[in-house]
Amino acid sequence: MANRSISYLNKIQDFRRELHQYPEYSGREKKTAARVLDFCTEFQPDVVIEKLGGNGFALIYEGTGDGKTVMFRAELDALPLDEVSDIPHRSLTKDLSHKCGHDGHMAILCGVASMLHKNRPTGGRVVLLFQPAEETGKGAKAVLKDPKFKGIVPDYIFALHNLPGFPAGSVIVKNGPFAYASLGVFSRLKGESSHAAFPEHGISPLPALQELLGALQELPKTIPDLGKNTILTITYGRLGHFVFGTSPGHAELAATLRSERNHDIEKIKEEIVPLIREIGIRYMLDTIIQWHEPFSATVNAPEAVSMIRAAARKLDLTIIERTEPFRWSEDFGEFTSKYPGALFGLGSGEHHSDLHTPHYDFPDEIIEPGIMIFYEMIKQINR
Repeated sequence: MANRSISYLNKIQDFRRELHQYPEYSGREKKTAARVLDFCTEFQPDVVIEKLGGNGFALIYEGTGDGKTVMFRAELDALPLDEVSDIPHRSLTKDLSHKCGHDGHMAILCGVASMLHKNRPTGGRVVLLFQPAEETGKGAKAVLKDPKFKGIVPDYIFALHNLPGFPAGSVIVKNGPFAYASLGVFSRLKGESSHAAFPEHGISPLPALQELLGALQELPKTIPDLGKNTILTITYGRLGHFVFGTSPGHAELAATLRSERNHDIEKIKEEIVPLIREIGIRYMLDTIIQWHEPFSATVNAPEAVSMIRAAARKLDLTIIERTEPFRWSEDFGEFTSKYPGALFGLGSGEHHSDLHTPHYDFPDEIIEPGIMIFYEMIKQINR
């Protein structure tokens, strides 16, 4: 693919680096949304829907005839990770950076807008959705619940995610489950502190915490008919405070549940609650259980995946067929549970830094294939 196929490519790559410098937390992407919307103004969408699901917005391009409504999604938010690399466009905000590549995903949709500005769809309409709060699992749900979304109703919805470890510009596809469902669980065990010289005068949660740690990690093995790929990972633990004169009176524990099937998450959830409560009662502790960051499994419709394959073949892009779903989670599953659609991978390079790591930076060379595969899908769906 020659760069001349996208007249705005260099400008879009520069804009991606600008977005990288000004990351914002999930749910607080107000300036990012304004920056992207301002950049896309010259591409003259027919309709702009602002404040969609919070800080999100959608650009709509009407076709010249009847056809399908096709939606493409990018994410606005960044990660609470400090940037340690010395790239010229490094994040200007401490402990916050685009280490998942959402800056690149936004740039790709901006590129699609530039293509549609010069070549309107021949039929139907194209919706470019810039979604907030993907990293916390709240954004897609908020968009779907927003009354303004009811006027869109896509026939198909697509998204891509850059994937280090795969050849740059390759297209990674899979029918059915593509990314795991996940759910965070937090538990607090409350006893009673005492002087460290008299631990028997208090109620320490230490024995309960030790038992709970082992029981949780063994739990997936004990539930009948649970998917073989279900995972429970301990992610956080704390006992008392950093002191030497007081026996601990409370403990905290957090874990993440992951599975390719949503109902497996529900099965584990049903078992965790009585497990924690029973241990708490046995050790005379009060217990608090909270659930955080629920993500549905992203399940791809085979028809939608076929459209991605057809576009990739037309562009002579390498197609990699995935046999197992990815263990990470994406709130795009909220969309695919309601509309035919698919999430696919766009290779970032076989030796590129991993996502969610301090040295990661979105590779600008894959912006063009990302733009072109979306645009080719538009042409093929609404011929």
